[in-house]
Amino acid sequence: MGMKMAALAVLTAAVAAVTVAAGATAGPVAAPQRIAIVEHNGSFVLTPLTAGAIKRDAGTRVDCCWTQRSVKREGVSLDVNDPQLTFTGAHGTFVFRNVIEWGDLPDGWSVFTGTWKFVRGTGVYGGLSGRGLVTGVTTGTDRKVRFLGVLGPR
Repeated sequence: MGMKMAALAVLTAAVAAVTVAAGATAGPVAAPQRIAIVEHNGSFVLTPLTAGAIKRDAGTRVDCCWTQRSVKREGVSLDVNDPQLTFTGAHGTFVFRNVIEWGDLPDGWSVFTGTWKFVRGTGVYGGLSGRGLVTGVTTGTDRKVRFLGVLGPR
């Protein structure tokens, strides 16, 4: 149980760091918006954190098309991969490309952190660009992910 609590503490610290870093990326460019996306087992909710054209949305997320390699950091083996994520909501569809590092924990748990980049979108997401940070945890059959960043016009 101690290892799980430590993993959750690390994840909580990472989410706090992501929140601070994502806030620092917003600038005076026309109408960029800070956003948060919470994904749980393939369903997502996008929440704008600042005012603008992007409104709350919800739907499903699927992933595909990634490469994987292994690295060692401080003696710990990590998997590095770059999945393409497709989010389909009521207001349109958008695609992110992630670069994430996974670390395995006991009892089937794993944690990951990385970055995302907006690739393309339809509906209200057409013509946007953006990037941000991602962090998450899996417990075997359960996965929770949080994306924080900025979306705005190209």
